[in-house]
Amino acid sequence: MRPALGTPALVVMASPVLTYVLLRYERRTLLALAAATLVLLTVRSPATAVLLLIPAGLLGAAYTDASFAVLEPVVVVTLVMAFQIVVGALPIRSSHLWVGLLASLLLISSVFPSVTSGSPTDRFPDLTWMLAGLGLLAVTIASPPHPQRLARVTAWAGALAAAYVLADGDYANGRLEGFGFNPNYLGILLALPLVAAVGLGHRTRNPAWLAPAAVCLVAIAETQSRGAFLAAAAGVSVVLVQGRPLRHQALILLSAVGIASALPSSLGVVENVAVGDRSSSELSYNSTVREHAAEFAARVAIEHPLRGIGFGMFPSYAAKSPRFGVHMATHNDYLRLAAEAGAAALAAFLALLWLGTKGRRSRDLAILRAVVVSYMVGLLFGNSLANLVASTPFWLSLGCLLAATPSRAGGHGDDASHISSTER
Repeated sequence: MRPALGTPALVVMASPVLTYVLLRYERRTLLALAAATLVLLTVRSPATAVLLLIPAGLLGAAYTDASFAVLEPVVVVTLVMAFQIVVGALPIRSSHLWVGLLASLLLISSVFPSVTSGSPTDRFPDLTWMLAGLGLLAVTIASPPHPQRLARVTAWAGALAAAYVLADGDYANGRLEGFGFNPNYLGILLALPLVAAVGLGHRTRNPAWLAPAAVCLVAIAETQSRGAFLAAAAGVSVVLVQGRPLRHQALILLSAVGIASALPSSLGVVENVAVGDRSSSELSYNSTVREHAAEFAARVAIEHPLRGIGFGMFPSYAAKSPRFGVHMATHNDYLRLAAEAGAAALAAFLALLWLGTKGRRSRDLAILRAVVVSYMVGLLFGNSLANLVASTPFWLSLGCLLAATPSRAGGHGDDASHISSTER
């Protein structure tokens, strides 16, 4: 693998980026300087640059409603690192093929939709965010940050975000919201740092990590989001059981099922913790609406299996359909991929998840797998995959897992194999 690019290549590569920034934001000198610094950092230490995208996205979402404040740092880092991949300074791995396949299928479904519904302005924003996320995944596979550093940044950035919304967030019908997110999306945003903090505490045996986990848990409880609670519970469960012998994992699972069966009231207690003061009628109505949306999305996926109805088209298609007649999303990103981009797109995404989470993961990689599993569960209850503020820790964690070097024993090697040559 070739060494990182030097200063002459940096100047050539950075000039168009800086020119664009200065032309578009001629009065924003600080933004131009930030862009130059980001380009330099990306060239010198790509893994560090991608880590900074987590707090940068949260800051952009907290202090401005402009999408470029979140999207453009990701685009800058991705383009600079993609250039290094092209010239051979960073490696190409086999999992890049799956990323490229999924990106191509999303483009085809959006540019050549199988049905005419909605305008390009409806379709392309989510496509742009989704492609940016896949680009971030691709460059992370090529130059992954150290997994423990990623877990630490995820945990502390999430804890600070949780503290911020608890202090300055709004409440809609008694449910916490913030960063421009409704309670459900805010909940899944905070589930990942909770899992990362619990994983770090379990990995290092340091109880201090329970502090950021507790802040995130309080904020999730304030959102009263069932999906976020289940996502966090799934991630924490993976933290506690992975690495144990299979018979121990089975025993823990059977014990949990047995307790739930013997003490049905315990499930009610858990539900009350998750949903707080939300009325049973509200919960029932929301569940019914989502079930109908899921059923309709499944029918759409079956009727349009090749390339779907076009990425980003489901809400407008659902509103115009006499079988549904409501403008709403699928509230399930797996169904969204199948309905909007086709079965092959869903298969490509599931292949990436399988390649990233299969096999034995040790040490800090085990924490990242728990984070990915948590987000996988969260995708069953929302469409957060195309939102970089919420999905950046997921893309980075999945990229680290996909970049892991297989060991001779068939598992995965030491976490040090994750560190790129530019980080050593």
